[in-house]
Amino acid sequence: MRGLSFLGAIAGLVLAFALAGGGSATAATPNKCGCYKDTAGTCFCAKKGKCGCPGDCEPKGCEEQRDKEIQKEIEAETKKAEASQSKRSAAGEEKEGSRAERESPKTATGTSHSKMTAAQAKQLAKLIDVYLADHPEARGKTVEDVRNDMGR
Repeated sequence: MRGLSFLGAIAGLVLAFALAGGGSATAATPNKCGCYKDTAGTCFCAKKGKCGCPGDCEPKGCEEQRDKEIQKEIEAETKKAEASQSKRSAAGEEKEGSRAERESPKTATGTSHSKMTAAQAKQLAKLIDVYLADHPEARGKTVEDVRNDMGR
C-alpha cells in the first residue's frame, strides 16, 4: 500500500510538471512570423518578425500592408482593363469611322456629338462649378450665352 501511494505521488508530480512545462513550451513557441501568444492571448513578436501569418499572431502593420498591396493590384488591373477597352474602342472606331461620320448628327461647328463617359461628365461638372464660382452672374444664363461670353 505504501508503495502504491508513493507511485501515485510520483505520477501526480510527473503529470503536474508535464502540464506546466508543456503549456509554457507551446505558448512560447513562435510561429513562422516570429510571434507567439501568451496564456492570456496577448501577441508578442520578435524585433525581426515578418508578415505572412494572416489570422494568426503577426507584427503590427501587416494587415495595413496587405490592404495597400491589394489596392495597388486593383488599380493595376483597372488600368489594364481601361487600356484594353480603349484599344478595342479605337479599333472599332477605325472600322466604323466612315459609317459613323455619315450617320452622326453634326453641330453648328461641324463636329459630331458623342456621349461623355462618367469621368468626363464628372470633370465637366467640376469645371462648371469652378467657372460659376468665379462668375456668379453667369448662374442665370443659358449655356449658349455663357459660351458666347467666353468668346467662342
